[in-house]
Amino acid sequence: MRFLIITDYLNFVGGGFEPLGTLYIAAAIRSGGHEVRMVGDDFNGASKIVEEWKPHFVGYCAYTGYHKPLIELNRQLKQKYQFSSIFGGPHPTFFPEMIEEEGVDIVCRGEGEEAVVEMLNLAAKDEDYTKVESLWVKHNGSIVQNNVRCLQTDLDKFAFPARDIYYQFPEPRNSRMRVAVTARGCPYACTYCYNYKIKELYKQYPVSHLRHRSVGNVIEEIIGIRDNYRIEYIYFGTDCFTTKKDWVLEFSEKYRKQVGIPFLASTRPETANPEVCQALKAANCIAMYMGIESGNDEIRRTLLNRKMTDERIIAASRYIHEAGLHLATFNMMLLPGETIDQALDTMRINQKCKTNYTWVAIFQPFPRTKLADYAIEKGYFDGDYDSLPFSWYRHSVLKNPQRIPLERLHKLTSIGVEFPWLTPFIKILIHLPFKPVYHFIMKVHKAYAYRFRIMPLKLSFKEVVKIAWKYLFDKSE
Repeated sequence: MRFLIITDYLNFVGGGFEPLGTLYIAAAIRSGGHEVRMVGDDFNGASKIVEEWKPHFVGYCAYTGYHKPLIELNRQLKQKYQFSSIFGGPHPTFFPEMIEEEGVDIVCRGEGEEAVVEMLNLAAKDEDYTKVESLWVKHNGSIVQNNVRCLQTDLDKFAFPARDIYYQFPEPRNSRMRVAVTARGCPYACTYCYNYKIKELYKQYPVSHLRHRSVGNVIEEIIGIRDNYRIEYIYFGTDCFTTKKDWVLEFSEKYRKQVGIPFLASTRPETANPEVCQALKAANCIAMYMGIESGNDEIRRTLLNRKMTDERIIAASRYIHEAGLHLATFNMMLLPGETIDQALDTMRINQKCKTNYTWVAIFQPFPRTKLADYAIEKGYFDGDYDSLPFSWYRHSVLKNPQRIPLERLHKLTSIGVEFPWLTPFIKILIHLPFKPVYHFIMKVHKAYAYRFRIMPLKLSFKEVVKIAWKYLFDKSE
């Protein structure tokens, strides 16, 4: 069987964005004896390969906001060509009703490697695949809704991501940074995140949501990347890299001896301690991401279900700095009912943490998360998920009388953390109509912090100019 993947990741500049979920699916398809190709999400390019190659299935990874253009692209392609479409990823996992859209034939919920291969194996024999677990399938005018299959507990069984089909394209191929994951799942239950919803999806099975690959398996993958592609830096995109202390210590020792390529990983205040931070530094970790999300204790505990104190956050930051690591933090603003003073608390705690880069997103109420349900219940959000913007950086869809100054504060927070003495001026600037200027300042500061602190890649002057031009004037961010 021939399976075509359509993705939007092919033109990201500078690396750091690799569709690993999709590439794991591609590797599974190939291991199952089927053919797989990849193409970008523009109609002309996709149309050309569909016409020439005639895939039996066309697959899309859809996240909320991006699902709309994918559905439209699929509809246009199906008007010209014959194939079965399958949508996987976050949006169809939590909003499988999207199968009711014209042209959507199949939805895959949750982890899809085994389900997609089983579907292709049955289709190759011209047998019925409507009963494959994890799939919702249109069939004879109705929709067959199957339960999800049990999670695979041994992640080492999965083939390494099929990077070759992705690195054939110029931007991914020329990147110096590669991405890998060391685990799947998360032990926490933040209200804005999908992880607790995933746990509910699989609650009938007695398996842990958090599953780690073996250290040896991860290192084997990295060595394979090193031996076959340009690589200068690795981003471990695991939700919380430091959740399992013994695993981190084993990894750090073996990675230091066998690989040693500089890397970036993530942590939480609860799992960042001196021993872990020092081990990661010895393994050549350059920087750590840490989620703060809100500097306001009430919002953090009651709205976000992040039960950590300011003192714990500041202590974790100190451990990271004392180990000689740079610190980048994840934060959100324009949360349901958030005030300017509460949002300023987020800037203040990052100042106390001496954050090397303060990454701030505008909260988006993703489908069927607890915080989205809360926003609807309290009247902050009308429930129209199709209205969610493609970007996390432009504007909020929530009702808030202070929305405009909060959107301006969002743009100025990272520079306010960099230069705390600007705080009094920022309190004035958020009431002035210069949001596009603030947005540009935010992007310039982010580019500087990533280039010299968080992801210090060695770039030529030509590469710097190219990346800067595309990044600074990209309307999607």
